[in-house]
Amino acid sequence: MPIPPCPPGQCPQCWTHAYDKSIHRRLAPREDCPQCVNHMVTKCGGFYRK
Repeated sequence: MPIPPCPPGQCPQCWTHAYDKSIHRRLAPREDCPQCVNHMVTKCGGFYRK
């Protein structure tokens, strides 16, 4: 199934990491994705959510 397009107002990286399962396939069970952790710490590069 193709990845749905990122809707306006959503962070493209968060959207891609949520819907593209191949990105996290290489991680062990319960292992955090380093890109996701870094992205959460830096507040989605300008996309602020409540």
